Amino acid sequence: MYKVISILHHSLPMIDGKLAEEDGQGWHFRSALALRRLGGFAVEAVRPSGESQGLVKVVDEIPLVLTPTLRLSPSHMLWKWDEVSPELARYVEHRVSRDGYIPYIHEYRALNSELVVRRLTDHPVILQHHGSSPPSLSRLMNPSPFSVAKELSKIKREGLLRKIHGVFFVVNIREKKYLEEVLGVEARVLFRTMAVDFEKLRPPAWEEVQRFREALGIPLDAVVLVSYVGIFREEASFLKGLHYIPVIWKMLRKEYGGRIVIVLTGVSGRWRDMLREMGIRVYGFLPHQEFLRFLSTSDIYFFPATGGYYGGPGVAVMEAMALGKPVVSPTFLEMPREAIPRTGAVVTPFVGNAKDLNVFIKRLKYVVDNVEVFRARTSMIREEAHRVFSWESFVRDFTDAARGL
Repeated sequence: MYKVISILHHSLPMIDGKLAEEDGQGWHFRSALALRRLGGFAVEAVRPSGESQGLVKVVDEIPLVLTPTLRLSPSHMLWKWDEVSPELARYVEHRVSRDGYIPYIHEYRALNSELVVRRLTDHPVILQHHGSSPPSLSRLMNPSPFSVAKELSKIKREGLLRKIHGVFFVVNIREKKYLEEVLGVEARVLFRTMAVDFEKLRPPAWEEVQRFREALGIPLDAVVLVSYVGIFREEASFLKGLHYIPVIWKMLRKEYGGRIVIVLTGVSGRWRDMLREMGIRVYGFLPHQEFLRFLSTSDIYFFPATGGYYGGPGVAVMEAMALGKPVVSPTFLEMPREAIPRTGAVVTPFVGNAKDLNVFIKRLKYVVDNVEVFRARTSMIREEAHRVFSWESFVRDFTDAARGL
C-alpha cells in the first residue's frame, strides 16, 4: 500500500467557524480523500496553519497537520501569500525520509513549496501544477522593483525543478512543452488536472430548476448562460475575457432577444455596475455551493478566455461538464487532443482579437440554437467528462505515476 503526504503551500481561512477541510475545501485534502477512498492509499494532508501555532486533527479519517506559520510582510508583494512555514518543510522531510511517504506537492512555483522541494531533491516526488506560469521576460522589464524581484525569484526556483526526480502533473500542454523542451527537466511530465466529484455533481430535476428560476425571476423558457470570470483578490480581470462580455451580450440579445439570460460571477466594482446596467445578472465571489446552484440550473457554460490564461481547462469547466452542461471554451486546447471530451466540449480559439471573438460567438450561437439537442445528451456529456475529470480518473493516473517512482 502506498503512503502519500499531500502538501498545500498556503493556509486556508476558516469557514463558519470550522477548518476549511471540514467543509471539504483544499486540493491537498480533496486529493488525499480521493486517494484513500478510491485507491486505498494511506494518506496525510498538510499545510501551513496561518498562525504561530500548529494543529493536528483527523478530518473524515484523514490526518490533517497544520504547521506553525510566520508572516513576513511585505513578502506578499513578491509572492501571492505573505506567509512562510519552515516547519512545513521539516515535517514533510521527516515523513518522507523516515516513514517512506510519497510527497505530493501542490503548486511547485510557491515559496513554501520551494522550501519543501529543496529538502527532497534526493527523493522521488510528485509535483502538481495548478496554473502558475514560468518566468517572463516582459515582467523582468517591468519598472516595478517588486515585479523584477518576483521574476528573479521565479528564475531561481525554475532551476530547482531540473533536479526533480519523479513526476510533474501539469494542467496544460504549454507547461508540459516548457518543462520538457525549454527547462529540460528529467522527471516525467504528464497532463493531469485536478478533479471533481461526479457523485455530488448530478443534474437537478426540472422541478428544482423551475423553483430556482422562479425565485430569481428568470423565465422558464430562457436559455441561461453562466460564466465565472473572477480572479482571486481582484475586483475585475480581463484574463478570462470579462471585457468581451458586453459584445457577446449585445450579439446574443440582437439574435435572440429576451430569450437569453447571462449570469456572471466573480465580478465586483465598476465592471459589475456597468454590466448590471446592461441587463446582465452579475454577482461577486459566491460561496461554492451557491455558484454550483447557478451552474446546475443553467443551460450552457461559456468561457471566453484570453491567451494569457494558463490554468488548463478550468475547474468550473469540469464542474459544468460533470453536471451535463455543454461548454464553449478555448481552454480545451490546453488538453491533449485525445483527452478532450468528444461530447459537450465546443472548442474555440483563445480570444485575443475581433476575429477570435466572432468565432467564439458563432460557436456559442450554435449551442444556443441546438440547446435541446445538448439537453438530450446530458448523460453522454457526463460520461465523456468522467473519463478525464473525475476523481476515479485522477486516482488511476496517480497510481500509475506512483508505480513508476
